[in-house]
Amino acid sequence: MKRTAASYIVIFFAVFCFCADSQAAFCFDFQRDVASHFFWTKSYKAKHPEPTNNMPKTMNEYYREANKAAAKSEEIPSPKFPKDSKIVDLPDPSITLVKYNNPPGYIDIDLNNLKKTRKINSIGVVSPAKDKLAYSTVYYFPSTKTAGTELYLMNLDTKKSLYERVETAHVNQGKKTILRTGMDSLDLDIQKTLTVVDWSADGKRIAVKEKISFTPDGLWKTNLLVFDLETGRTKNLSEVRSAIQYYWQKNHGLYLKDYRWDIYPLGWDALNPDRILVFAYAATGEKPKFLGTWSIDYHGDRSMLMSLTSTNFKVSQNGMCLKTHYDY
Repeated sequence: MKRTAASYIVIFFAVFCFCADSQAAFCFDFQRDVASHFFWTKSYKAKHPEPTNNMPKTMNEYYREANKAAAKSEEIPSPKFPKDSKIVDLPDPSITLVKYNNPPGYIDIDLNNLKKTRKINSIGVVSPAKDKLAYSTVYYFPSTKTAGTELYLMNLDTKKSLYERVETAHVNQGKKTILRTGMDSLDLDIQKTLTVVDWSADGKRIAVKEKISFTPDGLWKTNLLVFDLETGRTKNLSEVRSAIQYYWQKNHGLYLKDYRWDIYPLGWDALNPDRILVFAYAATGEKPKFLGTWSIDYHGDRSMLMSLTSTNFKVSQNGMCLKTHYDY
């Protein structure tokens, strides 16, 4: 059967209409889906409900919800272990008053945490009369990498027992600065500390060591100072350092200025309470060279060489301090 031109025209028109209807239907569905996303149509709202706002509207609602949450929370039970009879309980530390300068000249301020805490207090040293306490505070200044120290004197409450007056000592009872070092210096990397060596036997003077350090090189120099409570003045006993240098230069041809050397203050001489004993060392090799035991009176008038070989000299222990220890 041969088709005429008219029949082809009819078929083409029918196919065109069908495709046009299909494309129109597809376009309509796509537009409807997009509109449902952006304009929240009923079908989209049914599948994606709006988030609910559970925040309390009033303070009463807030407290009510908080009480409900507290009621629901349960305490986590702590683990319980049966006691082992083989485990020995460690004793509780006890605090007692002990002699301060023991062993002689050994005590220094622990500066390990100074950069972190920026301030460290030394041990408080009680006077022989048990009515005063001396201690120092070291301050760290990170901008200049320097450290300065203030030495304080505090009155103790003599109405209390000896242990209580020391344990409850507080700055509110009144303190005053008697020595300062490095607090006004602008030198970079310099640290200066003040440490109590010991009280004199009569309680009228305090021997103090000033340590000067430089960050790249470590300890530079130790100075021996004496603060007089009666006059309120401080004497730098630099004469003992000069005497040591003079002796070794004159008698042995050793110029200590060419070496790193220092003194080690021990404390007050037990046989002569007006004098202070020091050791001297020079870093001339792997092993420091002992430069002798020396003594000097608190006025700085006369320095004496006690021995070039012996360190066996009796040092008095006049001050007291609190110490924590364990009883085993």
